[in-house]
Amino acid sequence: MNVLFVCTENVARSPMAESLLGEMLRTQGQCDVRSVGTAAAACRRLTTRDVVWADVVAVMEEKHRALLEAHWPNHAGKAVVLGVEDDYDPDEPELRAVLAPKIRELIARLEARTESTATR
Repeated sequence: MNVLFVCTENVARSPMAESLLGEMLRTQGQCDVRSVGTAAAACRRLTTRDVVWADVVAVMEEKHRALLEAHWPNHAGKAVVLGVEDDYDPDEPELRAVLAPKIRELIARLEARTESTATR
């Protein structure tokens, strides 16, 4: 499963989410993970290639989901809104604390999705 995390600048939220998912699934090896940003100045900017690659696009805010829907309407169904506002600096412990339960919930969704696909 390919998971893409999206925030605005790709500085704090999406890289932290990418790292957390990697840590939580390290032993399972069932996911490939990337992170990108939507802003022109993002460290790594969201592209069509990223959207097509992803099975799940975990966005931090509703505005990121809306952008995905506006530019890639055929892929908007891949979006999952995590609901993490842009209030954190990179490596801030509070960001990790906010993201961790959201990433665990995302993992549960991914596992449920994988199980339902396997039983078809």
